[in-house]
This record gives sequence, C-alpha cells and structure tokens, in this order.
Amino acid sequence: TPPVFPSSAFVNSFGAHVALLRPLEIIFRYLTAPFRVLPDVIVLGEVRCGTTTLGQHLSSLPGCHQPFCLWKHPELDGKEAFYFVGHYMGIVDPSSYRMCFPLKITKWWNERILKRPFFTFDGCAQYLTSPTAAALIAEAYRRAGQDPPVLVACVRSPVDQTISWWRYENNAIEWGASMGLNEWNVELRTNAYPPRTIGKALEFSTSVEVQRLYSNAADLVTIKDGSKCLDNSALATRHRYRLPPWAMTWPGGQLSTIGRNGKFSSNILRFETIFAAAFAKKENATKEFSPKSSEEKKRQKLKYVVVVPIECMSAGTQFADALASIMEQAARRTYLDSTLRVFHNAKESLACIEQSITTQFQSTIKVRRNSGTKLSNSDMEPTSKDEIMLSKYFEEEMENLSRLTGVNYDGE
Repeated sequence: TPPVFPSSAFVNSFGAHVALLRPLEIIFRYLTAPFRVLPDVIVLGEVRCGTTTLGQHLSSLPGCHQPFCLWKHPELDGKEAFYFVGHYMGIVDPSSYRMCFPLKITKWWNERILKRPFFTFDGCAQYLTSPTAAALIAEAYRRAGQDPPVLVACVRSPVDQTISWWRYENNAIEWGASMGLNEWNVELRTNAYPPRTIGKALEFSTSVEVQRLYSNAADLVTIKDGSKCLDNSALATRHRYRLPPWAMTWPGGQLSTIGRNGKFSSNILRFETIFAAAFAKKENATKEFSPKSSEEKKRQKLKYVVVVPIECMSAGTQFADALASIMEQAARRTYLDSTLRVFHNAKESLACIEQSITTQFQSTIKVRRNSGTKLSNSDMEPTSKDEIMLSKYFEEEMENLSRLTGVNYDGE
C-alpha cells in the first residue's frame, strides 16, 4: 500500500523540531541581515575538544556579543550559529551569514556612544570537518571587504576525541528516539546508518560511498574558472546557495565523521589553503600569530588558524595567553584595501579586554562542559581493542598534531 502522508514519523519529527526552533526571530534576522555585523572570531571546532569552554570564556570578556542560535538548547545557546552547515533549511548564502549577529547600530552605539569594547564570535564545532564551510566563510568576508576573522581550532588526542564523539552522538540518538525521532531516511543515510560499533563507524567513514559524498560536497564550492568569487561555483549556479540534503551537516550523517574529526592537521590545512587563495594578495599582519613564548614561536607556522589544545584550557596562564593572542588578532583586523580598523578605538578596547583576561585567571571560573556519559548499551561501548585500533589509525595524525601544538600525543 502507498505510504500515508503525512506519516506519524513526519508529524513527530516536525513537532519536535518546531518545539526547539525560534521561527519568528529567524525570519526577522533574515530580513535585517544586511544591517548586521560579521563575527571577529570563529571557533571552527572540533566537536568534543573544548569549544564550549572556549566559547564561555569568550562570552565572559567585556564587549562580547554572542551569536544567535536557531535551536533552543542550553548546550548550544549563545555559542553556535550552525549557519554554514545547512541548519537554516539548507540555506548557506554567504551574504546572509550576518543574520546570526548583532545589528551594526548596536556596534556603533556601544563603541561610539557608550565607549565600550565590541566584538562578536561564532563557535560552530561542525565547521572544521565540513567540506564546504571553509569556502563559504571566506566568501562572506571577501564580499564584506573585511580581513578574514580569527579562526580558532580546538584540538585534543584524536583517539580521545573519537571515543567522546561516539558516546555523545549515540546518546543524542537515544535522546531523539525519546521524542519520536526513531525512523531513518535510508535514502539519505543508507542502510548502514547508524553503525552499531565504533569499529563499524570507522569502516563506514572510510567507505567508498562516504568518501564520494565528501568529495562531491567539496566539488560544490570548487571554483574552476580561476576567479575568487563563489558565485561561479556549482553551489551557487545549480543550488542557489542551498546545501542539498545529503551534504548537511556532514555528508553521510553525524557518525560519518568517526575517523574524520580527528584528522585535525588535514582539516586545518584545508582552511589555510582556502583562505590563502581568497586573501593572499593582501599581506596582512593581522593574521600573523603573536605567540607569548619562544616555545609557541617555534611550533606555530599557521597564518589563518590559531590552534588551542584542550590541555591548555586547564592551565590558567597558558589559556590566558591563548585568549589574549586571539583578541590581539581580532583587534588588528581591518577592512580590505584600507587601514581602517574593524575595532573602533582598538588599542583602548584591547587593553580593557586583556585586563579582564588577567583578572579572570587570578580566580577559578566555573565552566560548564558537555557530558561525555558512557553509553547505556554496554555492547556499543568502545573496548581496549577499539582504542588500539584507533591509535594505529591515527598514528600519523598524532605525530602531525604533536608538531603543530607542541603537545605530545604520541603513545596515546
């Protein structure tokens, strides 16, 4: 018999999503997007690597204005916009990214009238692994005629990250099932989804089918005519800047990133390559990292991405230095082809922010961290053999990451 529409699964799914959304505010923000600012700092991810901690510390700095999140959820509010991974019905037009941030008049009022610092950030932990986000973010700033934002990648041991994400996502699946979201679109996710063990998830992630999906997604934002304008890409010409369902949030589903999220160095290099192509003509000191120690000077070779190991978040002085460096770069951003700073009264604003950083790390700050609860189904819980398998899989990555961060991840 033909399926009845709308099915009970559709009704349950639709009701659950509407209950978590802010539809009227989304519409208002789309309409006022041209009158809004772009973020000064974007935390690219990775998931389960301390992005919530970093976002909370950024939010506590004077002048910080948090991003809009379309989901009403305590772990996401004030941290993640989810714009460039397709959560807004697939729309990822770079010109509308501003909808997630404050109005320009709010910036003007704070800086010119109240004489206060003003900056804003986005913290979507799904950007770093996304095959399309880097090109879309770069295009948003190229169109706006601004220096690129300060890009931040939070990292940790790839093995620990993979196990933590496996647990977190499976607990999320269980939570969704409790709301009636217990049927899968096999045309979108295939019959192999969701994988039942972390080993099967790694096989799924490295399968020919998932690799093809990621390659096809990257092709959507590939510009083949030599220009820098993303309007000549397939995503613009064929899809009108709307990600196809198979390309959201990650092609193949959330668990398709088991084994991909932990490839930090290659994911970071993708952002470096794309941003260098988009902004290389302007030799800009803004993107030169200003390390605080000789050790950082020795290891830091990136121009656009600042790497923050999760280990430094528990070391007060080290984390304070990382925050100060991020904000120094943000304060030096200018509009392209000019010396006009994006920060008004940048020197005074930065002094105020750095004073706050110094004060914060003289005392203990309560930071809410997302729970990495073990799975209720013990058969799905990673074993010691799984950890050995992951260590072998990430062996080269751990060496690359150790060189990049100065943290020893070998032998994890």
